[in-house]
Amino acid sequence: MNRHVKKINSILFYQKKYTNKVIDEINNVTDSSFIAIYNPETIGIMNATKDLFGENRAVELYEVFNAKQIKNIAKAIVNKKFEQVIFATMAYGYKDLAEEIHNLDENIKIKFMWHGSHALFVNFNEQKYLEELLQLQERGVVDTIGFFKSAMAEFYSLKGYKACHLMNDVNLESTYPQRKDGRLKLGLYSSGDRWEKNTYNQLSAIAMVEDAYVDVIPNTPLAKSFCELMHIKTVTDDAPMSLNRTQLLTRMAQNSVNLYVTFTECSPMIPLESFEVGVPCIIGNNTDFFKGNKLEDLVVVKEEDSIDEIYEKINNCINNKEEIMSLYREWKKEYSSEVIRLKEEFLNA
Repeated sequence: MNRHVKKINSILFYQKKYTNKVIDEINNVTDSSFIAIYNPETIGIMNATKDLFGENRAVELYEVFNAKQIKNIAKAIVNKKFEQVIFATMAYGYKDLAEEIHNLDENIKIKFMWHGSHALFVNFNEQKYLEELLQLQERGVVDTIGFFKSAMAEFYSLKGYKACHLMNDVNLESTYPQRKDGRLKLGLYSSGDRWEKNTYNQLSAIAMVEDAYVDVIPNTPLAKSFCELMHIKTVTDDAPMSLNRTQLLTRMAQNSVNLYVTFTECSPMIPLESFEVGVPCIIGNNTDFFKGNKLEDLVVVKEEDSIDEIYEKINNCINNKEEIMSLYREWKKEYSSEVIRLKEEFLNA
């Protein structure tokens, strides 16, 4: 047997083994009202899906390239007689899986969630996948699309699509100890070098904060170079390029302030996770968070590429931490209730 045949057989063996694992997870979902499928490669969406619907309903599924895999997974879903199948995102193979489920049983409601906005159409796949999703709804395969940006839900409803608004929430069971050594430490996570993450305006503002250290992940070569150039003191020389959730929350809790001032967002997890571990987080003016609340003046940067305003908001958080955390706890009660209401609206659509 030559090495090419061996490689193909190895791939097929892995695909069969993984398919059986997914089917086992599907069969372990005891409530047949719905199942939520997520791609574990998108860590934020994975965590958001588990938090929103519960880990006992969430099933992981990487991108699917094999038609036999799709048929077997679809058959397992149909055999469990789920009333609804919710896809947490669009990934390669999900379109084919949705079509196969629909072909096997038209009575199963298929719903998708969309975590992006049109600003991300600079990425061709974002445009392609959303267009595919809209076409699936036009053909009757997809029943409802849940958008995590209210304006997106409103826009597509006005255009005649069946769309709902959803929001993410974070409720942590564990506590994460905070640092008490008095050192001023700022955190910048899940950013990297993509334009929408606005990393270098945020690092520029950090460079203006006297005696501050920054924990920046991923600490890309460009980020390292910029920090050296601006004489920013970092604590991430040996840090991994990515973190699991426990690692992220642990590092977040060690900071004085966390930053997530991005150019476009929908319902981001990072700010909620930061506040939930007891650390204020400043954000951009592109979510529904804190609208009409005093927190909007304290932590929301209205001009995301304004280094001065980011710097001002960092100081707000340093000087008013107790007030900000108190305001957040009050705001969060109403916010979490609204998350539940919107989720029920989506499930009942």
